Amino acid sequence: MMARHSSSPDPASSVPDAPDPTQCVSYRLRRAARLAARAFDAALKPTGLRNTQFTALSALAIEGEQSIGSLSKILATDATTLNRNLELLIRRGFVDNVADDDGRVRNVRINTQGRKKYEEALPLWQEVQTHITAHIHQDKWTHMITELEHIEDACKTP
Repeated sequence: MMARHSSSPDPASSVPDAPDPTQCVSYRLRRAARLAARAFDAALKPTGLRNTQFTALSALAIEGEQSIGSLSKILATDATTLNRNLELLIRRGFVDNVADDDGRVRNVRINTQGRKKYEEALPLWQEVQTHITAHIHQDKWTHMITELEHIEDACKTP
């Protein structure tokens, strides 16, 4: 919860039946996501990967070669952010650019060095995943994944 300064009036008290902004879906999800990202970034630090880069490598390891558009949809991220992360992975030699037959679509794929880096990072990722999910009962975690999928569906533009 957000700390309130005792010298300032409670803004919610001046508005009858005002909702508590700390209960906002966006606020709670972004807060949890930032804290989780920090934990994963710290764990992955020995590999030189950030959580976002590990996630991109994971998607490519699992899904195979992808266009930027497809990978962007899989990761639910904008193409600009994805391109920035991919360029780092390409420069480090973990991901290869692959042009399609007519050169209009840019595909990317994880290469042998990237797969080794992914496999190096995977146990570190698993430690944090296990630590975080240990604080959530397994049935609740399964339910939470379903609920997060519902939120994702609700946020998709028609």
